[in-house]
Amino acid sequence: MKFPIHQKKIEVFYDGRCGMCCSFHEWINRQKRAFEIDFIPYQAAEAEDVFPGINTLDPAREMIVRTDDGGIFRGAEAWVWCLYSCANYRGLAHRLAKPMLLGVAIRMCRLLAANRHGLSKVFFRRKDREVRETLHNMAPPDCDGDYCAADKDEWRAELMH
Repeated sequence: MKFPIHQKKIEVFYDGRCGMCCSFHEWINRQKRAFEIDFIPYQAAEAEDVFPGINTLDPAREMIVRTDDGGIFRGAEAWVWCLYSCANYRGLAHRLAKPMLLGVAIRMCRLLAANRHGLSKVFFRRKDREVRETLHNMAPPDCDGDYCAADKDEWRAELMH
């Protein structure tokens, strides 16, 4: 696998319902970039508009990257492309793209992809915690009749159970 010298942008089509995929997306977004990267959940209506025929590539099975020159990469190669987009991880991406390590990366990605929903439930539940904390910090609704708790602490206690 070789990377072009001048890359302007890649598009990443990922599972927007997968905690592991979303966590990876968020991590990539926090990195210093070597070039632009657009993350698009394959479930979004926008995905088919941006990449007509994306569903024929079975994006539910593994992540897909499309480069600005029309190259299409799946699974491990797509993950390596994402690393290559990060200024501080380009060296690692070059090493992983070599035939010997790419084979290992492919096997690891297949294992992770096949088990990503189970792994997400165990390791990537941060979203659930964030939702709970947000709900916990919300102001109580205006009471109207018998349908809300008398004070904020009661309301929170009811919501959290």
